[in-house]
Amino acid sequence: MAQHTEQYTGIDISVHNGNVNVKRVRDAGYKRIIIRAGYGKNNVDQKFIKNAEACANLNEPAGIYWFSYALNEEMAANEAAFAVAQAKKYWQKCPVAYDLEYDTISYARKKGVSIGKAQATAFAVAFLKNVIAAGYIPVLYTNKDYAKNYFDIPAIEKALGQRIYIWYARYTKSISQEEKAACHIWQKSSKGEVDGISGNVDINEFYTDFETVISPDAEENKAVCNININILDFQKAANLDGYTDQDGEKLKEDGVDGPKTQFVRKKVNLKARYTQSGYKVFSKGALVEYWQRRLSEMGYETSVDGKYGIDTLKKTMEMQKDYGLSVDGVAGYNTLSTSFYN
Repeated sequence: MAQHTEQYTGIDISVHNGNVNVKRVRDAGYKRIIIRAGYGKNNVDQKFIKNAEACANLNEPAGIYWFSYALNEEMAANEAAFAVAQAKKYWQKCPVAYDLEYDTISYARKKGVSIGKAQATAFAVAFLKNVIAAGYIPVLYTNKDYAKNYFDIPAIEKALGQRIYIWYARYTKSISQEEKAACHIWQKSSKGEVDGISGNVDINEFYTDFETVISPDAEENKAVCNININILDFQKAANLDGYTDQDGEKLKEDGVDGPKTQFVRKKVNLKARYTQSGYKVFSKGALVEYWQRRLSEMGYETSVDGKYGIDTLKKTMEMQKDYGLSVDGVAGYNTLSTSFYN
C-alpha cells in the first residue's frame, strides 16, 4: 500500500456537539467536516439540517455518516437509503460512511441478535452497495478491534467489486505506517478544542481529497453547493408574501444573494407590535415562517406558525445579541443577512 500523507485536518459533528458555527470552524483551519445524518430507522440527527446547510452555503467540503442499529442486512440496506436521502438534499456526491460500533452490538444483543464478523461484514456490504448504487462515495468507519474482529475488509471490497474508503478511529498521538497506509481518514482524538464549537469534538486527518474522488462530476457538484439554501427559501417566502424587486417582478428563485434579492431584503422588517398591554403579533406570513424556521435551525427554538409574537421577538433578540447585531427584535436586512450564512 502507498504511504499516505495528511492533506487536510477536519472534524466530525452531531447533535452532541450542540450549535456549531461552521464559518468559525472553517476559518480556524478545519477544511473538512463529516456530519452525522442520522441513526437507525430514519432518525435524522437533530442538528443535521443546520450543519449541512451551513456547509453547503459556505461551500465547505463535507461528508455524512449514519450510525447503524441494523439487526440484519435488509435493515442495513434501508439505513443506506435513509442516509442517501439526506445527502441528496445538499450534495449530488459526497462520502457516505457506515458506522457500526459497540452500541450497535449491545443493542442487537438486547434484541436477541448476535453480531459477529460475518454479520457485520454482510451489513457493511448491504449498506455500502446502496451508497455506491446512488452515486456516493463508500466509507467504512472502524477501529483496530473492528478492523480485525468484525469487518472483513477484503471480503467487503470483493463483494462490492471496488475499493472502499476507511475511516479509522484510534486515539493515540500517532499511528503506524501500516495503519496510515490502510486508511483514508484517521480519527485521532475525541478531545479536540475548535473555535466555533463549545466543548470537545472529534479531530480527523484526511489522507484522501474526496473532492478529487468526486471527479469528473466535481464541477456539477460544486454548482449545487453554490446554491445557498437559506437564500433560496427566503426568495420563495418573499414571493409568496407578494414582494417584488425594483422592476416590479418576483424574485428569481436561484439561491443567490444578488442586487434584486438585496433590494427586497431592504424592504423586509419582521417584528412584533408594542401595545400598552405588551407585545402583540404584527408581522405574519411566509417570511415569518421562514424566519422562525431559521431561528430554530440556528438553535433558537420557536414555534413556526407564521405569526411574529413575543416568543419570536425574544428569540430574535437572543440571536442578535449572540451575533453582535443591533438588539432590536426586528428581523431586518442585517439580521436576515447574518442568518443566510450561519
